[in-house]
Amino acid sequence: MEPPTTNPDAQVPPPPDQPARLQTTPGSWKLMGLIIAALVAWGIFLAVGVFLNLGGEAADRFDIRRPLLVLGCTMTFLTFWLVLLWSKSRRTA
Repeated sequence: MEPPTTNPDAQVPPPPDQPARLQTTPGSWKLMGLIIAALVAWGIFLAVGVFLNLGGEAADRFDIRRPLLVLGCTMTFLTFWLVLLWSKSRRTA
């Protein structure tokens, strides 16, 4: 039986008192941008649907407050999510 050999090029795991650092893959920022764009598009789609209100009463149509509320909630969620991602990246850097 041969003794195990060590590879000097292999990555050494961090010591137990330090957490492992997250590494981003080259396509992760592109994927994140795609997800954010999809959420913005979904919020706009919902806001247009709320604004037109084709199935509701005529008095409720074209009320600008409804789509602003939907867009506000969508943007609040995205802002909160991006702040959390930003703070996480600052901590790991």
